[in-house]
Amino acid sequence: MEKKVPNIENGTMATNFDEVKELGKQMERMRDGVELAEDNRIADPIQLNEDEKPDNKKC
Repeated sequence: MEKKVPNIENGTMATNFDEVKELGKQMERMRDGVELAEDNRIADPIQLNEDEKPDNKKC
């Protein structure tokens, strides 16, 4: 399968409206938690702030 964008840089913003539209299409194709569970997969873990982590003890 051939990539549409050969040199993808992680952490960059879309530079034009065509890229924004393509990102929107990618987001529409993303599977939700139910669809992932059907394939015995899990979604990315929820990101917590440092003070929200269960093992963080306040002194």
